[in-house]
Amino acid sequence: MKTNLGLTLQEGRSDCAAGVRIERPRRLAGPDRRAQVLRTAATQFAMTGLRGTTTLMLARAMGISEHLLYVHFGSKECLFREAVEDNIETRLRSLEARTGSTEYESETAAVQRMAEATVTVCVAGAGNSRLTHWALLEDPEYAADLYRHELGSVEIVWNREFAERFPDSRSCRMLSVNLVPYAVHACLAYGFWLATLRHDADSAAELAQGFAAGVAQAASALLSQPSHGTRP
Repeated sequence: MKTNLGLTLQEGRSDCAAGVRIERPRRLAGPDRRAQVLRTAATQFAMTGLRGTTTLMLARAMGISEHLLYVHFGSKECLFREAVEDNIETRLRSLEARTGSTEYESETAAVQRMAEATVTVCVAGAGNSRLTHWALLEDPEYAADLYRHELGSVEIVWNREFAERFPDSRSCRMLSVNLVPYAVHACLAYGFWLATLRHDADSAAELAQGFAAGVAQAASALLSQPSHGTRP
């Protein structure tokens, strides 16, 4: 099992390999070769999905034989699941890096920056959520659980940022209870939608900023209420 930020990822390779008696080398030649091959496969799956991608397409994109693909990954489905898990982990690492290196002058500003970062990581680089979107469509029983864990992990990032940056703020609990769960859902859903529309970080930048400004307005309205710490 892998764990990251509260996200528990099932090892697709281990699950898929059950009952398959294949002696596998520990890794492809070169320290980064397996990761490189996995990212190449993720790029191909993000373009054509699980069912639209053949093992021959994958082998050619990776520059390896179909036999070697089976030796190291077991099956196309196992490779797809491993690529999806890596995609989610990459997105979470990117969100951590973006939020952890930002200064916030107020709780509302923190909400806006975190909302923008959460949307942006869904369309940026190897964390682009098109691959996870394919998984939700084509392998829903497996991917839905991963997505729920991703939601929880992103909530952890948001709440941790509030607690660390504003430790004495009476607004933290109110935001954590009344805003964060809904804002995280909305930001990830919007980011996934932008990724499905083939946006990248550059083309989605203005849209992410506008969406984040709306989330910040909701936070400002919430914090302006006279009674903090209770649900409206």
